[in-house]
Amino acid sequence: MEGWESIMDHLIQQFIYGISLGSTYALIALAITLVYRAMDLINFATGEILMVGAFLGYLFYADLKLPFIVSFILSVIIAFIFGSLLERIFLRKLENNPNPLSLLLMTIALFIIIRNGVQLIFGSSAYRFPPIFEKSAVTIGGISINTQYIAVIITSILIMFFLYILFSKTQIGLSLRAVAQDKTTARMMGINVSKMNNITFGLCAVLGAIAGIMYAPLVVVSFDMGQIIMLKGFIGAMLGGLGIVPGAVLGGLLLG
Repeated sequence: MEGWESIMDHLIQQFIYGISLGSTYALIALAITLVYRAMDLINFATGEILMVGAFLGYLFYADLKLPFIVSFILSVIIAFIFGSLLERIFLRKLENNPNPLSLLLMTIALFIIIRNGVQLIFGSSAYRFPPIFEKSAVTIGGISINTQYIAVIITSILIMFFLYILFSKTQIGLSLRAVAQDKTTARMMGINVSKMNNITFGLCAVLGAIAGIMYAPLVVVSFDMGQIIMLKGFIGAMLGGLGIVPGAVLGGLLLG
């Protein structure tokens, strides 16, 4: 009986770990899906934006010794500005390019630029993200669960709830949905499509940064950490049906 209980406890721990990883993949899959719906574009730089978010969190929290919540907020704000600038500087000029591969190739170029830029600044070393919580684990019903796993799951749920409110209850969200559904009609209704694309890319950066900050304490922060997460986030988006927002969440969780 004790052996069976030990097996069940281990399975539950692994299940929670899988949901935690799946929540990270779901955030990346969401970022990929939002850009795909708005711009008909797969953003191959999403994983590198996650990596930038993790390094921002490390810079504020570990190097500057700011409280984690302050580090989190600053990282999210900078990530939004960073994503918006990427769209404005590198992608907008190619928005109406007749060659559909031009934007795709630009995101691959951004992947290379961001990755090598971070490597140039921080080097090739891996950095250990300091623990966020004093207690590394909590015990629920006799089962010990890593506190960070729970934090990742709760954060992901809150972010998805925020996105639901944004897209269903706000004017900006409704405009973003209109652009995703039909750009030509959206323009005829007076919606600035370029501005909506800019906001979408900023949101993509925010989702990537949040995923990076919450995922970083479970691994190490390095210049190449975004590549495998991007791949798994893309697989999650494909599992749920590329371009389907609820499917991206479900696909990420299933993969986890």
